[in-house]
Amino acid sequence: MIPTRAGQPVTFDDATSFKTRISTAEIAIAATTLSQLLNERVFNYQDAPLKNITLKTENGRVRLTGTMHKGVNVPFEVEGPLEATPDGEIRVYAQKVQSAHLPVKGLLHLFGEDLSKLVNVRKDRGVRLEGDYILIQPSRLLPPPEIEGKVTAAQVEGNRIVLTFQSGAARELNPPYKTESYIYHRGGVLRFGKLTMTDADLQIVSESGRQPFDFSLPEYNRQLVAGYSKNTASHALIVFMRDLKALGPSRG
Repeated sequence: MIPTRAGQPVTFDDATSFKTRISTAEIAIAATTLSQLLNERVFNYQDAPLKNITLKTENGRVRLTGTMHKGVNVPFEVEGPLEATPDGEIRVYAQKVQSAHLPVKGLLHLFGEDLSKLVNVRKDRGVRLEGDYILIQPSRLLPPPEIEGKVTAAQVEGNRIVLTFQSGAARELNPPYKTESYIYHRGGVLRFGKLTMTDADLQIVSESGRQPFDFSLPEYNRQLVAGYSKNTASHALIVFMRDLKALGPSRG
């Protein structure tokens, strides 16, 4: 976790105060979550060319449906495989493009055009078009905290898209509490609530021990209040949090 502001610590209560630098990871994103991100973040601006987007996974491929604004609103469907690019982006090949059940892609190519000429997308939203490819930058697609890392593989598994990150060897860590699912912060300055840890040594684990640990950064204080903590002889802090799903909805 790297501070984004000079002289300011990583702060749990401000997701823009840090970015997560990934050495190695495997992250799975549900198709329904990606649909929500596309509608609420990527194309949530005035005069966006695409609206009402639904992303589904079928037979190892992705299928995008929605409404395209070209003077009038027309339905569209894009289908194809996905992969990781050498630059660490996710690339979807628009192998099949339809609008109102008409094969748009073949018609475009007849006139020497491609998908990028049909749809103009704002470049700061994490999605852009090049030829017949849809290119997605995970670091810009997701809400804060920003992630920094290189995607080396992308594949469809069931109703999820699984991304593999590999940006170098991960540093060896030895958390004080042995468990399968945990979040461990070692080194640097870390702030949460009114507490500030210098040379941080904080491990967050599930109170229930269930797999996986259901943790939410925006809801961390509710989970913290419902749990308990223990100090170690080396001045580390182990926080046992209640799983978010066990707390029920927030009452505001």
